Amino acid sequence: MRKKLYITEKPSVAASFAEVLGMKIGRKDRERGYAESIDTIVTWCFGHLITLALPDAYDPAYRAWRVESLPIIPEKYKYIVIDDKGVKKQFETVKRLMNREDVDLIYACTDSGREGEYIFRLVYEQTGCKKEAKRVWISSQTEEAVREGIRSAKDLSEYNSLAQAAYCRAKEDWLFGMNFSRIYTCMYGAKVSSLVKESKSSVIAIGRVMTCVLGLVVEREQEIKNFVPKKHYGIEANFVSANSRIEYKGKWVPKGEKGSKSVNNKAENKFDTKEKTKAKQTEKMEEEEKYIGKEEAESVIEKLSGHSGKIKKIQIKAKKEQPPLLFNLAELQSEANKKFKLPVDKTLEIAQSLYEKKLITYPRTDSRVLSTDVLGEIPKVLNGLYKSPAYRDYVLRIKEFGDIKVTKSSKRFVNNEKVTDHYAIIPTYITPELDTMKDEVKNVYNLIVKRFLAIFYPPAVYNSVQVETQVKDEIFISNAKTLKEAGWKEVYEVSAVKGEEDLTKAPIHLLVKNEESKVLGYELEEKLTRPPSRYTDGSLIITMEKAGKFIEDEELREQIKTCGIGTSATRAGIIKKLKNIGYIKINSKTQVVTPTPKGEAIVEVVKRTAKELLSPSFTASWEKGLAMIENKETTQEIFEQKLHAYIKKTIAKVKRSH
Repeated sequence: MRKKLYITEKPSVAASFAEVLGMKIGRKDRERGYAESIDTIVTWCFGHLITLALPDAYDPAYRAWRVESLPIIPEKYKYIVIDDKGVKKQFETVKRLMNREDVDLIYACTDSGREGEYIFRLVYEQTGCKKEAKRVWISSQTEEAVREGIRSAKDLSEYNSLAQAAYCRAKEDWLFGMNFSRIYTCMYGAKVSSLVKESKSSVIAIGRVMTCVLGLVVEREQEIKNFVPKKHYGIEANFVSANSRIEYKGKWVPKGEKGSKSVNNKAENKFDTKEKTKAKQTEKMEEEEKYIGKEEAESVIEKLSGHSGKIKKIQIKAKKEQPPLLFNLAELQSEANKKFKLPVDKTLEIAQSLYEKKLITYPRTDSRVLSTDVLGEIPKVLNGLYKSPAYRDYVLRIKEFGDIKVTKSSKRFVNNEKVTDHYAIIPTYITPELDTMKDEVKNVYNLIVKRFLAIFYPPAVYNSVQVETQVKDEIFISNAKTLKEAGWKEVYEVSAVKGEEDLTKAPIHLLVKNEESKVLGYELEEKLTRPPSRYTDGSLIITMEKAGKFIEDEELREQIKTCGIGTSATRAGIIKKLKNIGYIKINSKTQVVTPTPKGEAIVEVVKRTAKELLSPSFTASWEKGLAMIENKETTQEIFEQKLHAYIKKTIAKVKRSH
């Protein structure tokens, strides 16, 4: 009887497929590396089984690291089975199964993304298999998703451009790593060792993405070290209104700066990306002018002493705040890092385990919205969450609102144009057993569920109040913000926003225009300008996603579209590798990232010889090239020509630098 062979990326995923196909993987199946029924075989990889060979596979002379041997650019790349006993055994098992005479159709069931495609293609090619193969593309491990994925599987050739991008990514990383690590080690290894007082010459590991990320961390550290704090002063007045007897505080606003410190104004303005960028630049240019000295501040207080104030303006506005966008992997890692101090690689590990347990959709996604084809699943997901006591009341509230508001026309949350390989991370309809979860797993799952539930709630509504009190010809601003309608904030607590400390808790909305205010006293505030904050590994992930721009505002982050540095699947691993090889340190309690002396020394060497390797935009441009291959906007051949030309030119440049 003819058989179908299903190949998954991991044994845990194979169990899901086997279950859907009416099989169960037992102990003996795990030992032999596959499960089999009358018409079906399910087997698995252990992640990567095949890798690119080292340079000495092309020429034994490459065992020695010599500058004169560089650059190394193979005409045809060689691949080998990873040197691990278990991996080799499993590869032989998969190879035998793929070439069995009774197998006539193969299903590629590796993860639905570039790396998953690469894993299967390498195995398919290295086994010499020529049989028909179909690609199963799924966004969750639920039974229905797996069945539909198998039913709608497309011919493998439909994903050729994705495979080409995957091969180019691997070659690109190999060329960068093998060539630049060798030349920098040969030419600068001893110098770096001397600087950091190591007895042996250092191996300098260089990577296309890794070195750029190290550069970001080092640059931030240097900004902090070189920062010279400037002392400046502000004035705070304590008022009591004559009629309503309300005590409140007001911040003095230097002339020409009226309203610029208003939290309300910041919240109200709706800039597009260009306008926000321009505003930031203007703000930076004017920053020096805003700072005033002690003498000027004291002279203002002296001028105003003995004078009462008058309430000149009261603005009360109701402001709606929409629910936050859904999580992609980077935003989930950042939020878990902020709220629970979880390292980004740990969050990815937890998200992957939740995916394999069928509790969430595919986590390695860059999208923060849903596609229209998943909308039909939403009622089922809500019903699944309703069965969990932890989420029942939230789902009941959604039902009270009436028809589900998230539809095809809800462009904020549903937009096919903004979906890449996979839509945003959301829970599946499988009801979780929260009591059996570890706290850190429960925390991550809870974040995902509550972000999802929040999008079905109405906006939160704030009453924002701004009061201007005039004393002689000087203006003092008071701001307050009260939650009028909780809306989605019944469900999800967002991280604190900068600027909230400027809000007063006094009931200033009850003040009356033209009411007199007695000045109870002035406080001279001494302030110091602050250096930029160090990265946490959560903020570093966001910075990588946005190609070197850490943007605190979540909405603006979503507007700035770049290919980023690395991919959602690789960013956590890059940070972890930098830590493991001793180029950065990550504080286990605060998750703050700092460079080591060795990391700083390496960045200094690269900066003087091939500084573009440290450039986020340059690094992101290579990622853009891979996306262009995937989208059939360029060819593999053109990409490789540019890559080879860059490697040759830069190796020659580094050689001349010594």
